[in-house]
Amino acid sequence: MKYMSVITNFGCYYKCPYCIVKENNLHIPKTTLAGLDSLREALKTNRCNIISISGGGDPLHEYDKHIEWYRKFFGITQSYWVNFDDRKQSIPVEMHTSYMTDETSFPFYDCYRVVYHANTLEQLSHIRRTGNEIVRAVFVVTAEYTIKDIMDISLFVKNSPDIDELSFRQLVDDNYEEKHYLEEYLRMGHKKLWWYIEQNDYNLYYAENQVSTRYRDFEKEVQV
Repeated sequence: MKYMSVITNFGCYYKCPYCIVKENNLHIPKTTLAGLDSLREALKTNRCNIISISGGGDPLHEYDKHIEWYRKFFGITQSYWVNFDDRKQSIPVEMHTSYMTDETSFPFYDCYRVVYHANTLEQLSHIRRTGNEIVRAVFVVTAEYTIKDIMDISLFVKNSPDIDELSFRQLVDDNYEEKHYLEEYLRMGHKKLWWYIEQNDYNLYYAENQVSTRYRDFEKEVQV
């Protein structure tokens, strides 16, 4: 799969314990309707066959105020056909958000996968499947985490009828350097109890008609 990651900036509700955008002084351009004008061509030029939505701020922040942007976005993606899973279909959409399922009116069932960025075990009980979407929970590991925390989260996901996948990531500090909290233990469970994802730039990034291969390129504001 070749991803195109659409980086949004609708603002944020500042509930994450750590913010890579704020801590690393990344200047994500404000999201506009016109900023989608080059998306179809960017997908075609880069031969992407899956698209994700994430953000400098949460992409579902004040969702009801940005429905027109999402209508235009899904108008593009639902009419852009690719080869995926050995068949021709509209390009799959993956949503990354820290809003739990009932905290927004966004139609999660329109997505191929929804990735919920959680901070606490309790939040997992507020995640549910609304259609046929694959559901993933992801946690950023901080210095406060213990092995018991990791195992409690893993056990909850294993027994959940709504959550299919679990990932852990390392925190990235204010020098854009990856930390290594409980790394040996997380590696031991990789592909067995969870996915341990290395922090790196593995997508193409699209923001306001510009494409970049590095998220940190937004340290200098994209000119639009």
